[in-house]
Amino acid sequence: MGKHLGVAYNLRLPPELKDKIAESAKELNRSMNADIVARLEQSFQKPITTEHEVNDLRELLKQSIENNKKYFQMIEELLKKSDENKAK
Repeated sequence: MGKHLGVAYNLRLPPELKDKIAESAKELNRSMNADIVARLEQSFQKPITTEHEVNDLRELLKQSIENNKKYFQMIEELLKKSDENKAK
C-alpha cells in the first residue's frame, strides 16, 4: 500500500470498466488501485488553461502569423531585387 493510502473503500464497477482500468494499469506498469487513484487525483486538478487563456493564445498566434506573412513578403522582395541586380 502506498504511503498516502490508508482508507479502504469497496467499489463496484461494471466489468467493462474494470477491464479498461486493468489494461491501463498494465500499460502504465502500476496496480489497478494506483491507476484508479491517479485518475481520481487528475480529475480534481485545475485545468491547465482556461477559455480566456486559450483565446489569448489564439490571438497571439494570429498576430504571429500576420507578422510572418509580412516578413516573408519582405524576404521575397529582397530576393527579387537581388535576382534583378544579378541579372544586370
